[in-house]
Amino acid sequence: MSETLGWLILVLPLLAFVLTGLVFRPLVGSRTRVAAALTILSIGAAFLLSVVVLRAVLQAPNHHIEFNHAWLAVGPLTLSVGLLFDPLTAVMLIVVSGVSLLIQIYSLAYMKDDPSYARFFAYMALFTASMLGLVLANNLLMVYAFWELVGLCSYLLIGFWFHKPSAAAAAKKAFLVTRLGDFGFLAALVFTAVTVGTLNLGDLNGLAEAGKIGAGALTVLALGVFAGAVGKSGQFPLHVWLPDAMEGPTPVSALIHAATMVAAGVFLVGRLFPLFSHSPDAMQVVAITGGFTAIFAASMGLVVNDIKRVMAYSTVSQLGYMMMSLGLGGYVAAIFHLFNHAFFKALLFMGAGSVSHTAGGTFNMQYMGGLRKAMPWTFTVLMVASLSLSGIPPFSGFWSKDEILAQAWARNPVLFWMALAAAFMTAFYVFRMMFLTFAGAYRGGAEAEQQAGANPALRGTVAQGAHDASGHASAAQGHGERHGLHESPWVMVAPMALLAVPALLSGLVNVPFSGLGVPAHWLGDFMGEGKPEAFNMQVSLMATVVSLAGIGAAYVVYGAKWLSAESLGRAFRPVYILLSRRYFIDDLYEKVLVGAVFYGGVCRVLDWFDYTVVDGAVNGVGWVGRNTGRGVARIQTGQLQASAAGITVGLVVIVVAYLLLARP
Repeated sequence: MSETLGWLILVLPLLAFVLTGLVFRPLVGSRTRVAAALTILSIGAAFLLSVVVLRAVLQAPNHHIEFNHAWLAVGPLTLSVGLLFDPLTAVMLIVVSGVSLLIQIYSLAYMKDDPSYARFFAYMALFTASMLGLVLANNLLMVYAFWELVGLCSYLLIGFWFHKPSAAAAAKKAFLVTRLGDFGFLAALVFTAVTVGTLNLGDLNGLAEAGKIGAGALTVLALGVFAGAVGKSGQFPLHVWLPDAMEGPTPVSALIHAATMVAAGVFLVGRLFPLFSHSPDAMQVVAITGGFTAIFAASMGLVVNDIKRVMAYSTVSQLGYMMMSLGLGGYVAAIFHLFNHAFFKALLFMGAGSVSHTAGGTFNMQYMGGLRKAMPWTFTVLMVASLSLSGIPPFSGFWSKDEILAQAWARNPVLFWMALAAAFMTAFYVFRMMFLTFAGAYRGGAEAEQQAGANPALRGTVAQGAHDASGHASAAQGHGERHGLHESPWVMVAPMALLAVPALLSGLVNVPFSGLGVPAHWLGDFMGEGKPEAFNMQVSLMATVVSLAGIGAAYVVYGAKWLSAESLGRAFRPVYILLSRRYFIDDLYEKVLVGAVFYGGVCRVLDWFDYTVVDGAVNGVGWVGRNTGRGVARIQTGQLQASAAGITVGLVVIVVAYLLLARP
């Protein structure tokens, strides 16, 4: 395989960013459609080249191709630039470029009226290029460079509508919180360069497997890398930025949560999995963090009314599943779930944008409802994605989640029961979303939300005189007639329909039996990492029953309404408050740690030290110099006799001092 082909995968989207941002946007204007065309064509070409890479890796000896070029020697350390093509690279290239391509096509309609249309596509091209570079890199230094570029792009895209204070705050929050994890990654990189003497990913894994890295150094390195993964993949306790990232445009949310930024953390741990697997302490930390995050985030998704935030908590929870699997030694299962998750989660976010498009711009599910007949295509594809996320057979999510649960059942029963509880919550909140959005009668959309005072930002921008949000069929029908509830344009529906296919069928790449020309455990054999966990019928039945129970519970409360959600909220009010306030962790960070401790304590001490000690020392030196000069100035009168007298007195003092000090 030609090395040029690999570089083109990275360079083409990067070139689209440069041309769009620096050439066409200044010359043609911010609304130019050339930006979209360049981005789509470049990412489409990258996808086709990724397919060629997959074929080349399949045919290569040991499924491994690497190109490496020495760049700079710093003492014994040689820094290099290179590309690594292996099964993990091949799989991730397909996911990143394929999902990104469909999201860009979807954005043609979703962003068509935005005044910063060209800037949006320029940022999206750079975002995709950054993730592709991260996947292709063969050394930690390149990984870190693209890792930070991914963080920069997320900041630009989350705060894309920077004129909104909430979007600007969310972008800053994402950037700062992920920096905390990235500091650990940077420390691990420097530690590796100093103690191990190489940053090449293959060499690091090889040295770890050969036992040539000490146990302590191995643990420090693994935990530092994992700190970066915790930040990017929104694991507890650095998960707080991810729900707020919903302030960006919906295509951005789909790309961040499906194939780029949040996937980077799981990818990085997977890339260094041989290294992690030789540090039992690090593996335990990864497994426990992932298992706790899975159930922790799922619980918050139960009470959220913003459809995109429901999906955001779902992403955090599913990433927890993947991290737990990696910590338990299930490398293939984690990457398998990452592969499947990219398709159905991108579809869920794009579906959320589709229903918001029809509901007048609101993402609040309390003001949706009754959209099934008006949006049959969106309803169908979202049903496929929801069943896949819930882990219902034969949808793709079932097969990968089943492998993770089987691993947990065999290796850590406590984590298994936590993951099973999270599976129930997942099925409940995703079908709560489906029932609130598509069942019953239409409840007015953004117009009703504005009238109810739920969205002050819209106050005064929506025509008055609309019906109330009582939910009566007649009122809903009237609203539908006025606003013409309808399906989203085909440019949005077509990419969703295409994504529904892998959301249903992508699990076939690693099912425990042969089917449709795909051999059993094909992905596991391709990736070549250990023997796959045997299919466990007992675990599969338990997981399926639990997921169906979650769907049934959602139907009882939000479909048939045999139980009132309001009465349940009142009965379990303390729990509801705890979940709706995100366990008060945001309050802890923003009000206690940042507000009271940092600004109220640390900053006050530093301000006092700066003002009193530093400024005081500088001002003191200036005072001494200033006043000493004034004293000397008074002595210099300009009179010759005074100068002569001064010289005489000085000579006398010197002679007397010499005579006194020279005496034995």
